[in-house]
Amino acid sequence: MKLRCLLCRKLFISMGKTVGIENNAYISNGRRISIGNNSSISSYFHVQNTNLKIGNYVMMGEEVLILGGGHNNERIDIPMGLQGNNPLSNLEICDDVWIGSRVTILSKVERIGKGVIIGAGSVVTKPIPDYAVVAGNPAKVIKYRNK
Repeated sequence: MKLRCLLCRKLFISMGKTVGIENNAYISNGRRISIGNNSSISSYFHVQNTNLKIGNYVMMGEEVLILGGGHNNERIDIPMGLQGNNPLSNLEICDDVWIGSRVTILSKVERIGKGVIIGAGSVVTKPIPDYAVVAGNPAKVIKYRNK
């Protein structure tokens, strides 16, 4: 892990103290990622086509998938693969967030609020407000944590 962290420190926009980068994490070239203090990137984490800002004290289970961008698909006279790509997505994961295993976060999500908990296997399709506990496909607010 020390070697991965050393390499990521050179690649990422910024990297805080006491950061964990688990094995088999896919970060592309890393130039679109910043990560705060005491946060970690999980095993088999995968991010694509996203400018990603991870706050402080963010925990992740294995196999978190962040899918940004996408293909244009408005026209039906041209195959989707020939219509070009959507621009990069932007995602901010605020401080003190816990993301369960096998969570998928889609391109329309721009912010995961402070203190959020995302249940394992959830598919996040829209921004999540501060201190919400969400789960499901699509992820819905189950309750709010006490502030």
